[in-house]
Amino acid sequence: PPTPPPSAARTSTHARRRRGAASFACMAQTDAKQDLVNHGDRRAARVAVIGAGAAGLAAARELKKEGHAVVVFEQSSEVGGVWVYDERVETDKLGNHHESESDGTKNKVHSSVYASVRTNLPREVMGYASFPFTRSFGGDKRRFCGHEEVRAYLDAYADFHDLRTLVRTKTKVLKCEPLSPTDADYLKAPPGYDHKRWGPRWGVTFAENTDDTETLSPGTLNPKATTTSIFDAVVVCNGHYSTPRVPNYPHQETWPGLQMHSHDYRRPEHNLFGGKKVVVLGNGASGEDLSLEIAGVAREVILAARGWAESAETTRETAKNTYPRTLKRSGGITKLHPTEHSVTFENGVEETDVDVVIYATGYAVTFPFFLAHEEGRDGALVEAPKPEKEIPSVRDNRVAPLWEHVFPPHSAPSLSFVGLPWKVVPFPQFEVQSRWIALALSGAVALPGRDKMLRFAEAQIHLDETNDAQPRHHHRMGDAQFGYNDRLLNWCGEPGMAAWRAEMYRETGTRKRKVPTAYRDPPGVGEKWGDETARVAARTEAADLGFVNEPLDDEAF
Repeated sequence: PPTPPPSAARTSTHARRRRGAASFACMAQTDAKQDLVNHGDRRAARVAVIGAGAAGLAAARELKKEGHAVVVFEQSSEVGGVWVYDERVETDKLGNHHESESDGTKNKVHSSVYASVRTNLPREVMGYASFPFTRSFGGDKRRFCGHEEVRAYLDAYADFHDLRTLVRTKTKVLKCEPLSPTDADYLKAPPGYDHKRWGPRWGVTFAENTDDTETLSPGTLNPKATTTSIFDAVVVCNGHYSTPRVPNYPHQETWPGLQMHSHDYRRPEHNLFGGKKVVVLGNGASGEDLSLEIAGVAREVILAARGWAESAETTRETAKNTYPRTLKRSGGITKLHPTEHSVTFENGVEETDVDVVIYATGYAVTFPFFLAHEEGRDGALVEAPKPEKEIPSVRDNRVAPLWEHVFPPHSAPSLSFVGLPWKVVPFPQFEVQSRWIALALSGAVALPGRDKMLRFAEAQIHLDETNDAQPRHHHRMGDAQFGYNDRLLNWCGEPGMAAWRAEMYRETGTRKRKVPTAYRDPPGVGEKWGDETARVAARTEAADLGFVNEPLDDEAF
């Protein structure tokens, strides 16, 4: 397949890493075999999918479509993952998951969605390619809709593709481990099973009828309460927006104010924030949203971010004049003072009388069912020793080694991951990754040799280190996502995604930088959205697929 064009040259470390990664991917294209085989020659595997959120549903759809036998394990009682709003918050607001005093269980809440959250991308571009999001499914007709609308869309996706019968809800995966040819269970493989080609088979241990707020492990349950099943493959879709990452600062443990992670924020409650001075650390989507919302009830809000400094450029890019008068910007935190309600920032300024610090600092990538690593709450600890090379390691949110962010070279294609890249449009990418996985498991698409996959994966890590990129940025994509998606689709024997998706994504980014407090709002009377051409193209594509569209009426949609 043709090599996707490289993105425009930039000078940042992330851009250098993306350009280098693209060059490795282009070399990988040359090595990968792309010939599709006939359906009659394809294998039907028994596949476990861990998680029934947006990624898990996409995986179930693609695997089912390819003819695999699919079982989806979901620890909660519903599909939708993080988009299933949960009013509960954790007992420990920094995510340490202390045991409750009542029953000894650990209070763990999966969802991190707050009550007023709205998408930071238009619904059209968010939608799966197989099921357009060009109309309302839950009554919220805004382009940048709320969490209830997204959940309704995911429910509709599951129903449209008839996926619910594949999902075992209230079933928690406790352990997932590779089997070797010397294991007794391995002998249950079909005659002639090719371990070298397909990778190891997997033993998946799970508990049914569990409470998703409990942090369970094999050691906490009676063995009779668990079941182990053997699968030809495992697709990991457990998400990475539920385990808080909190940075460490001097005197953090003795600071007298309230510290919490955005994971436990639901609304600007007056008893927590009313009339108080609040610092929100992190200027990602949630940090921006929370600081703006809390500014409506707090005495003062400081939106802090590492490396931020006042300048003509930052003033212009953040459109400071659009912020409320009670909100101001600052560099990152450097110190919390142990006996005073004060915080010191990167520019040396010390703010006194601070009542609350909210860490909107992201989440840790964890796979507790592999029993292979345990990160600290700052997500920065090196992984613990692993007994199995088939399972990739996690260090500061970098899962490695992986071929194209999906396949571990030592166990591909029987182990794969969906949804690790970030700063992307997730849902359509989930489908693309899942389609590639489904075809690789059936044998319709052949992966490169294990040595080649490992060599390329290690080269990408070396590129990160050469450019002084933090491990946690390894899966960061941005504009590179579109070339990545097209590359995987080409390997599946399909053309790339329609150009309107990249156009809509980039125009939304431009609008957000220009008017960060109002980019979700529709244009004024007589005006059009900046991505109007893409909006029309999205609806044309949906209509061509036979789907109904919402009318192009800004007041209604």
